[in-house]
Amino acid sequence: MDEELESLREKSTRASSVYDELEEDSQGQSFGDALRSLTPQQWFVLAFLLLLDVLAFALAMLIWTGQIAL
Repeated sequence: MDEELESLREKSTRASSVYDELEEDSQGQSFGDALRSLTPQQWFVLAFLLLLDVLAFALAMLIWTGQIAL
């Protein structure tokens, strides 16, 4: 019984130290650092999604102003 409790304590200690390390990593990285670390493929996806947002907004504005009738 004591061995089981000790192994659970060790697992708990290891798990908490992993979470502490993850929190330190996420707090140390700023938004600019995250953008600089993007790969070219990730930049492409980000740019494509931004383009889709702009096109959707433009279409919504055209419909709202009556330039396009559905």
